[in-house]
Amino acid sequence: MKFKNLVLLNSLVVFLFGAAFMIRPFGPSGMTALYGVVQNGWGVTGLLAVTLVGFGIVLSSVAYTVPEERQQLVTIALLLANLLAFAISLAQAQAIWNTRMGWVTAGVYLVLALGYGYLLVKGRTARHAAHRA
Repeated sequence: MKFKNLVLLNSLVVFLFGAAFMIRPFGPSGMTALYGVVQNGWGVTGLLAVTLVGFGIVLSSVAYTVPEERQQLVTIALLLANLLAFAISLAQAQAIWNTRMGWVTAGVYLVLALGYGYLLVKGRTARHAAHRA
C-alpha cells in the first residue's frame, strides 16, 4: 500500500466515525448506543464528532501535500497516533464498553497502525537496497 492511499483510508475512517457521531449520536440506534453508552446531550460526543471530522479533513490534505522526503516523519506520527488510539480503544472495550462496536473500533485502529508500520518497514528496506546498489 502506498503512503497516499493509507492516509486517505485513515482520513475516510475518522471522517466517517465523526460524521456518524454528528448525524446519529443518540437513541437506541445511535452511535453512543453502539458503544453501550447512555448520553442525552452533546457534551463530549459533540467534541469527539467535530474533532474526528476535522482530523479527517486534515489527513485528506496531508495525503496530497506531504513531499516524499517527509513522508517517513508523517508515517511515524500517524503510526504513534493510531497505536495510541488502538491502546485506548482496546482498554475502553475491555473495561467499559464490552460491545462489538468497541472491539471493531480497536480493530480498525490496529489495522491502521499495522499499515503505517508496514510503510515504515517497507521504506527502510527500500532505503537499504538503494544504499547497497
